[in-house]
Amino acid sequence: MNQQEMSLTFQSDIVWPWGLFFSEFAEFLSGELPALRKAKINLVLGDFQTPLAVSEKKADVGFLTPPACITMAFRGVGPYTGKMENLRAIGALPHDDRMLWAVPADSAIHDIRDMKDHPLRLVIPDKDFPVRFAVERVLEAYGTSIDELKGKGWQIIEESHCLKIPTVVIEGRADALVHEGLRTPAWLELRRNRQMRYLPINEDILLDLEKQYGYKRAVISKGMVPGIEDDIPCVDFSDWLLFTREDMPDDFIYLMTKMFIERRERLFEFHFRNIPEEACNLVCPIDPKQVWKNVGGVPLHKGAERYYKETGYM
Repeated sequence: MNQQEMSLTFQSDIVWPWGLFFSEFAEFLSGELPALRKAKINLVLGDFQTPLAVSEKKADVGFLTPPACITMAFRGVGPYTGKMENLRAIGALPHDDRMLWAVPADSAIHDIRDMKDHPLRLVIPDKDFPVRFAVERVLEAYGTSIDELKGKGWQIIEESHCLKIPTVVIEGRADALVHEGLRTPAWLELRRNRQMRYLPINEDILLDLEKQYGYKRAVISKGMVPGIEDDIPCVDFSDWLLFTREDMPDDFIYLMTKMFIERRERLFEFHFRNIPEEACNLVCPIDPKQVWKNVGGVPLHKGAERYYKETGYM
């Protein structure tokens, strides 16, 4: 951005409703800042690409999920070869989600270790997505890999559009899947029409994932999906993180944070008003005292921190 005529570039994965959020943010911001004459929205498949774009000034503000993506970028681990210590958080929208490791309920697979001996057709995201990275690390921890599973007869189907992954199973082109987005329409349809078994992940593996990469532990609890009788340990995929760069002007990020909080009903909650709870991806109402907490362990931008402290939310 420059001081005379401002421009702003947003980036996220191609996921509803992030592009909508960005366009409304731009409308509200331009109303407060007449110098803001241009806003660009980059929607790019894959959450891993957004931290790099923001860090390298190809974008100014990003959305992603889970916050572990920015943890890895900040530390320079996982898919990132260099530390992006200029990344700063603004806040995280509450989004209750899990990474589900699902196989047919009538299969012989009750544990991830069983996969070696019982080949099926598995659909997973491609390498630009944080689910895929977590899948590879979990398999490694169990002493196997995607390549080894292929060698034992598994058919691995890589899908580049995250919303299509449950559909591949629904259409009979795959038997099993690992993915997040449990409240999306395709997951809901799959759960209505197929009996699936959800595999637990060993607690030590989950602890190591959090320590090394920032993926948090969660459980799939009874009632969350059909057929669950006991809590199943899994990888958490909660919250949509809005973030920026350290060199973005403090006053501008203060204003953006103010809108993020004070116009949250119109910017965010409004779009989920009539969606049933089991299909609602946003936890409403949004609590301003919580949004600054689950931000991947990276510092808040100074402008955002000033807003939260001045308003008593922090």
